[in-house]
Amino acid sequence: MTTTLTMRIDSDLKDEANDLFEDLGLNMTTAFTCFLKKCVDIGGIPFTLARKSKHDMLLDCLHEAEEVARDPNSPTCTDPDKLEEFMLS
Repeated sequence: MTTTLTMRIDSDLKDEANDLFEDLGLNMTTAFTCFLKKCVDIGGIPFTLARKSKHDMLLDCLHEAEEVARDPNSPTCTDPDKLEEFMLS
């Protein structure tokens, strides 16, 4: 037995998702069914819900490292034996 589900969603997001699912050989119904089955299977949402993803945090760190590397006044350490002390100071 099946049922009809109606939901409101941003039209641009729907179009982008449809394009992705088509590339994967799926339609919206099949993709959403896969999502729901995975939720039921693991007893929750199958991804982390957070304000920032690990990817975003990594990008923030990368940008900060690039800024430090470009700053001629940034402290540096060229002695591997003193690296731990440098990092903790």
